[in-house]
Amino acid sequence: MRVLIRELRSDERGVASTVGTIMALLVFLTFLSLIVNQYVPVWMKDSEAAHMNTALGNFGSLKGAIDLQVLAAQAARNAGVFYIPATASAAIGLGVDGVPIFAAPTIGTLKSSPDSGPFTVQFSYLIRGVPTPVREQSNGTIDLDVANRYYVPQRVAYENGAVIRYQGDGQVVRAQPTFAVIKTNNSLDISFGLVSLYGTGAIAGTSTEIVNTQVFAFDRQDYSGFASNAVIWINHTSRYALAWYTFLNQTLASALKLGGTYVSTPLDQTFTGMLGALPVYQITSRSNPTTGIYIMQLKLYNNALVMPLSVFRLQHAQVQIGVGDNTQSVQF
Repeated sequence: MRVLIRELRSDERGVASTVGTIMALLVFLTFLSLIVNQYVPVWMKDSEAAHMNTALGNFGSLKGAIDLQVLAAQAARNAGVFYIPATASAAIGLGVDGVPIFAAPTIGTLKSSPDSGPFTVQFSYLIRGVPTPVREQSNGTIDLDVANRYYVPQRVAYENGAVIRYQGDGQVVRAQPTFAVIKTNNSLDISFGLVSLYGTGAIAGTSTEIVNTQVFAFDRQDYSGFASNAVIWINHTSRYALAWYTFLNQTLASALKLGGTYVSTPLDQTFTGMLGALPVYQITSRSNPTTGIYIMQLKLYNNALVMPLSVFRLQHAQVQIGVGDNTQSVQF
């Protein structure tokens, strides 16, 4: 039995289509690589940067809503009428939607922590010559933590009436809290506000969520008649205390325009505002690199001979916070 073997004949007509297909694939892969490696990172970086700026504005609206409620409570108190608490709502965008197929979404986590960021104010004043101690405290922080992958990872926080922007290489107060220093007739008139937050809650994603706030208690006291050696202590412990150190120090320096001494170490820094040989205030910041927590301490001295404390106004507001559907409210 004979097997016939047919000879293979070369045909150049199929070469053009094969080469054309390969070239088309190369052009497509080159274009796809350009999108993935160049265009998408730039697009996502711009989107994440824009989102952080928007989030900062959202927290500014949150602060404004609480401040307006505090003013309403103060107006009701001054008028001698009953204050009816009202609930205000602020929208906060959590994260950034990704580019389908090319990039995953950037997730943000919004959390209310009523036990974090404690502030304490402590001093004594005289009532008919008798020293009377005062100690006030506030707690609570609202954080938006966005783990940006293309832009710098950042946090935006509301703490004791301030909006703070935080990232690995620095932190700054962007919306100022209640702290006023007035020099009148060579004496000090100082006002400071405390804002306590109640209610825990957390939510993560890229959606826009609502944060509800309700000021349910308000109190203000004006203190005078300090002893000659009296000192007002303002202490704060949190990851944002370095921003508070900078803000309080700049406010005091701008209002009083004093010289002084500055001492720093790799972990600590202290500035003492002096008038002649006597200290008017001293502010210190200490850091724990292991925990990332800072401790801020401000001391305001009553120097009867050079710059006495005439009035210290202390305002305290208590706010119920609602974050997410599973918010745990504290009932009063």
